[in-house]
Amino acid sequence: MLFKKIDLREKIVQGDIYYRAMQINAQEEAKVLYVSDDDFGIPHVHFERTLLGSGYKDPQGVRVLALDTFAKDFRLTN
Repeated sequence: MLFKKIDLREKIVQGDIYYRAMQINAQEEAKVLYVSDDDFGIPHVHFERTLLGSGYKDPQGVRVLALDTFAKDFRLTN
């Protein structure tokens, strides 16, 4: 059986909102701004980070993670 490797660059697109559960009673929301390569050709996701908890929403600014790390840590559904 042949397996096709998923191209994460096509899967993670601008405007999508991803979530990551945190150890505390909160979630991290990441709104994708864009995906770009660094000087070594490694793709990175640039995103706006927001902490979500019961009754609060705390903007944390823009962050950058390697595409593989972002895909491993964040999920598309809330």
